[in-house]
Amino acid sequence: MTAENTTENQEDPRVIRARRAALAGRLAALRDRASAAYAAITAAEAELAVIAAERVTAERALRQAVAERTAAAQAAGAHQRARPSVLAQLASGLRAWPDWRQRQAALNTAVTAADQPVTAARRAVAEIREEFAAQVRSRGEAATELRRLTAQCAAVQAELAACRPGDGNAG
Repeated sequence: MTAENTTENQEDPRVIRARRAALAGRLAALRDRASAAYAAITAAEAELAVIAAERVTAERALRQAVAERTAAAQAAGAHQRARPSVLAQLASGLRAWPDWRQRQAALNTAVTAADQPVTAARRAVAEIREEFAAQVRSRGEAATELRRLTAQCAAVQAELAACRPGDGNAG
């Protein structure tokens, strides 16, 4: 094959049209994939907004549960320090000590009961944080894919622009 023959094949309008059609098809497929990646980013953003609101609610519930547990623990501690003296025992007809023990047991039970909501709230916050992190990763992966596809689209468009007959007018 001579150089003259190769030039003729490169400038043959049928070859150019076929090449342009193939490039246009590839560009359309890349654009479809880029559109899907953009839709994935948009969906991840919407989901992140929902998860962020859930996170605020869960953290508020955790703060409330911790405050209630702290109040119960402080009440139990204060009651523990207020143990009746021997004089109080005698003045109450020896009822102060059993009453104090019963009340201390009730306060200790309240502290134990307050631990359960704290544990559940901490677990919920941790799960929501994990879900948020997964959505951030998903959004990042989709953004990376979109950048890659955008670069590929630009390369195909440049190739398409370069695929013209010698006079610059392709059909």
